[in-house]
Amino acid sequence: MTESAVEEVVRRLSKRPGYRLATYREVGLPFWDVPIRCRLLRRKPVGVLDEFVLKCIQADLRNSADVAKFLGIPEQVVHTIMGNLVNSGSLAAVATRTSEIHYAVTEHGQKVVSDLAEITPEERTLRLAYDGLTRTYTVIDKAMRWRPRDLRQYDILEIPAFPVDPPSVGPGDTSSIGSALRGVTETSEHELLTVVALDGKREKFFVRAISLVFQSVDRPEEIHVSFAIDGRVSEEHDLAFAKAEGLRKVGIVGQIADGDSPESLLSDDLLKQRTDESEVAAIRRTTERYRAQLSALEEKAAVVSHEQREELVDQAAEVARRLDEAETALEGIPVRVLEVHEHAPLLARALLSSSSRLLIVSPWIRAAIVDKEFLDNLRKLLEAGVNVVIGYGIGDDKSAREHDRQAEKQLQRLAAEHENFTFSRLGDTHAKVLVSDDSYAVVTSFNWLSFRGDPNRPFRDERGTMITIKPEIDRLYADYLDRAKSLPGSSK
Repeated sequence: MTESAVEEVVRRLSKRPGYRLATYREVGLPFWDVPIRCRLLRRKPVGVLDEFVLKCIQADLRNSADVAKFLGIPEQVVHTIMGNLVNSGSLAAVATRTSEIHYAVTEHGQKVVSDLAEITPEERTLRLAYDGLTRTYTVIDKAMRWRPRDLRQYDILEIPAFPVDPPSVGPGDTSSIGSALRGVTETSEHELLTVVALDGKREKFFVRAISLVFQSVDRPEEIHVSFAIDGRVSEEHDLAFAKAEGLRKVGIVGQIADGDSPESLLSDDLLKQRTDESEVAAIRRTTERYRAQLSALEEKAAVVSHEQREELVDQAAEVARRLDEAETALEGIPVRVLEVHEHAPLLARALLSSSSRLLIVSPWIRAAIVDKEFLDNLRKLLEAGVNVVIGYGIGDDKSAREHDRQAEKQLQRLAAEHENFTFSRLGDTHAKVLVSDDSYAVVTSFNWLSFRGDPNRPFRDERGTMITIKPEIDRLYADYLDRAKSLPGSSK
């Protein structure tokens, strides 16, 4: 899933009544690939009662009354079954001298009975996925399966299974495995008789998901974790994680409580100017509503007639105008709280649209963020004459891997090539600051250059403060520019 796709899912799922989204992260949900030895029976071409009725007629029980009496079922049921067998060509009605109707098995019916006698159980090894959270068997497409090393490569956090042990398999699992096998194409013509045993090694894999951590507005100690798979919330995993006390075992509660406070960089007078969060939330809801309406109109316009499309285009234009007004109102607030899901889009916008200056301060640099697209956009800004400042670094960053160090070196090379790029290792910065032109500054706990692979704490309250007051934007920019340029080893 691309970063923009992740942000779109988070934005869409960020609303929960009575809660606010504190943070989010891509995670891997635990599964095992399990080889199961099963005893199967190929599905019979006719139902059980159809088979019994055919065999009764073959044994000289010629009418419905005799068959019903022998089988101990209502004669009306036998009438219906016989009618279906006549329609399928397995039975034929035969008139007698006494005007009674008897039935005989046709040649086709004889073959059906013969084929039924040849159906015997068979053993086969089938592979199912066992969910490490919900503790159920299911079917997972190979394209959705990620190995542990794949997750590490993309800085995706592993969610542990609860309990951690892989499943044992035996006859007692027949019912649950039978339900899962209904989704396996290769067994669609078979019925599961029994599970025999495990037939090989159980291998662990993961399914990528987005973990959204919500915090109660009224009771901050109350935290809820939700998982979105393929863009949809999985309530089964939410419930299983809660029942297993995943919040405590993964350590999310302590991490949320320990979230950094970025407010020390801002004056008390400035913080007092922050617009009430309820007012900001109301404007944000308005933008979300208009955005959803616009998306629905665009989808509808793609499948209607030309005449209807023109009307929808006019409606979409009006909604787009209102959306622009709402977004302008939101961006025009002098000081406001910035929710966690608003950060990444702001960084992307700054990389695409800054025209005079851009400043980014972040403790860590990770290749998951500073990738080819990031570097290409940064190069375009530099070539357009934009002054860029990046300050980073805290401690010796032992958690950085080779591809992270390569990302840092690529930034160093860009700085060497462009006089308007100041790239400086600050060495002790906990600050996370973003400045774009005179448009806005953001002071936050959101790690701008490592948010997909933050080596510090994977779950943390990551709200920030967005400022559109020019003197304050200038102050923050000047403070970090002076510091970046004054340090030994600074590029510029």
